[in-house]
Amino acid sequence: MPTVEDLKKQILFDGLSDEEVAKLLPNIQKVTVVKNNFVFKEGDSTTGIYMIHSGRIEVKRKLQLDTKSKMLVMLRNIQSEEIKHTADGWETRFALLSKGQHFGELSILEGKKKHGAEAVALEDTELFILKTENFMELETTATETMVKIMKAIARVMSTNVRALDKRILKALTGQ
Repeated sequence: MPTVEDLKKQILFDGLSDEEVAKLLPNIQKVTVVKNNFVFKEGDSTTGIYMIHSGRIEVKRKLQLDTKSKMLVMLRNIQSEEIKHTADGWETRFALLSKGQHFGELSILEGKKKHGAEAVALEDTELFILKTENFMELETTATETMVKIMKAIARVMSTNVRALDKRILKALTGQ
């Protein structure tokens, strides 16, 4: 079971007081994922927001590409591993995540019942999970705490959008 100190190190809980985090503890479960195993696959049921206590996670998605698109990807992607061909086909990497970072929140915020990507452990990884139903319940039982959590999610999403802008510019210009 995680401690208040463990959870205070999570970006998701940035700005929460010790008392607010302590109230969340009963809603958080610890999960261990062995290297190369999936946390979830594309199409799996949405289970919650995952927070990385230790280890590394890659979030990626399979791509359906026609021949012309494959050629363009290969030409533009020579020095990058964001889009690559694997034994299972083409895939794109959305994120490499480590201690303190979270994932799985988009499916919950969008109200999706299934994940649109997959998450795999790049090394043995310990995660904390805030289950979807607990997240939804907190919206009504701990509104002020949820506002702070949503602000933390918004800050991360803002950073991700800025990074995506840079990736798109790099892909378009080849620089």
